[in-house]
Amino acid sequence: MNTPIPSQLERRTIEAEIMDRMRAELASELGEERALALLRRASQAAACDAGAAFARTAPGGPSLAHFQSILERWREGNALDIEDVRLTDSDLTFSITRCEYVAAYRALGLGPAMTDAVSCCRDYGFIDGYSPRLSLERKETIAAGHPACRFRFVWKD
Repeated sequence: MNTPIPSQLERRTIEAEIMDRMRAELASELGEERALALLRRASQAAACDAGAAFARTAPGGPSLAHFQSILERWREGNALDIEDVRLTDSDLTFSITRCEYVAAYRALGLGPAMTDAVSCCRDYGFIDGYSPRLSLERKETIAAGHPACRFRFVWKD
């Protein structure tokens, strides 16, 4: 019997439900701020592992050009609208103008802080695992109420 593999969006939604229950329990013991910090740390650690695994698939080692190929994985299942993708030798920039992850988290009743703890913060963990030469600048997210998530990844030689 073949069990269908859940999409990335389905998986993250299930994880968010579980993490929100954990947040409530942790918050009752430790306070909301500490609970969110612990969940954020766990999300980033998982994403760091995923980034390291993705780096191992890079022919010749991690590079900004290889890193750009992750955008296709992130788009799977029509989860994101990614626009204005620009790649130079040292920068990868783009905007996410529609995010089904945020829509799913809102449908679960999660606010911006919890959405960041279960999802948005993962981007930083992912690049930490991918390469120490990669950094991320992102000042706006849809989860925080902006019309788009504006990403700038910088590759340092």
